[in-house]
Amino acid sequence: MITFNNLKKISAVIIMLLLVSGCKNKTPTIKELNQEKKITNSYIETISTSAVPFITLSNDYDNIIMSEDEISLYNEEIRKKTDMMYDIKNIKFVSKDDIFNYITSYKIPSLPKYSDGAEITNSTIDFILDNRNLSNIEQSQKIQWGIIVKRANLRSFPTDCHFYNNRNDSNFDNIQETELHVNTPLIIIHESKDRLWDFVITETYVGWVKKENIALANENDINFFINNSSFGIITAEKIVVDDVLLDMSVKLPFITTVEEGYRLVLPIKLENSFVGKKIITIGRDSAHIGYLPYTKKNVIIQAFKYEGVGYSWSGMNEGVDCSSYVSNVYGTFGFKFPRNTSSQNKSVGKVISLAGKSNQEKLKIIENNNPALLYENGHVMIYIGKKDGKNYIIHSNAATMNVAVTVLDNSEYLKDINRLVLLTENYC
Repeated sequence: MITFNNLKKISAVIIMLLLVSGCKNKTPTIKELNQEKKITNSYIETISTSAVPFITLSNDYDNIIMSEDEISLYNEEIRKKTDMMYDIKNIKFVSKDDIFNYITSYKIPSLPKYSDGAEITNSTIDFILDNRNLSNIEQSQKIQWGIIVKRANLRSFPTDCHFYNNRNDSNFDNIQETELHVNTPLIIIHESKDRLWDFVITETYVGWVKKENIALANENDINFFINNSSFGIITAEKIVVDDVLLDMSVKLPFITTVEEGYRLVLPIKLENSFVGKKIITIGRDSAHIGYLPYTKKNVIIQAFKYEGVGYSWSGMNEGVDCSSYVSNVYGTFGFKFPRNTSSQNKSVGKVISLAGKSNQEKLKIIENNNPALLYENGHVMIYIGKKDGKNYIIHSNAATMNVAVTVLDNSEYLKDINRLVLLTENYC
């Protein structure tokens, strides 16, 4: 039997070997350490006080809704049903025409627009368009793998210039497409004229990302960081480690457990621009080894960890919008969603149409499906149950500019909801 003291000695030896070898060796799996059950049980479950009343609304709150294998198969069905996810692992090269079409699919927003209080001029737009470097697209571009090493903005155009609708806006940037979490894989297919930006394809989006946030990678790096069967999931709303922001659902290779928490591997950018490996320690209250069990209880726990966090259009300013909020919560269970609500509400689960139904008819259907995702045009909410005669949702709310709990009954949200999406083993 491995005692805790022996485990610490084993951990120290493993970490020393990894540091000496630059982590080039295969990461020990949980089973190889014979500590799978112990590590899972060592996770410290943190529950907000406002989540507690919603957890016990049903008797089956702790039942497994779907297993990890079922969720993996589910993700394949999601991919088949949306055109907003890219199978990057099977892309070997990208043609000149495809690169051109990807880049030029983004159009400059109609003017006037403002950046940091100043009106954007036509000369600024000309510079931004020229920086796309369209004349230097190669005939056939072999793919170059990359990994995000710092939380990054993915933009429609290679510029930090904002495109706000008014002078005082600092959130709703018209050319901000999404945020990319640390350890997101991507392929690089083009470079801006000023050589500060790369045009990339991720699993959920294409767009421009600053080079400083990307480390180059090869197939072995991708297998280690992305496809490693031994991993930890960030379960806190967000944490900062060594000045690197890690969002909920960030997945990092797992090394071992120690008294202070879990040893995970953070991707870093080396001087040669390729990815390197840095061992970090995450507390047991902020990460879970493997995906969290998909239960009603855990959905509620994870959803409430964001309560009060600021709304952030397309992930700007280190926050979440409605669809990234939902993706992060469900990402802790292993689900992989399309980025935008327009794709999510057609593809992520069993769709029950609520269009044309009265408020009471909608509530009757919603009450029998907890937890569930509720969609209106351009917005998604998590239904969390009926308490004291009232139905509640939690969502990243642009009206209040934060993640908030809202009474659904007789609200404008109930009036506008047109789809309920249920994530169970029965996908059809």
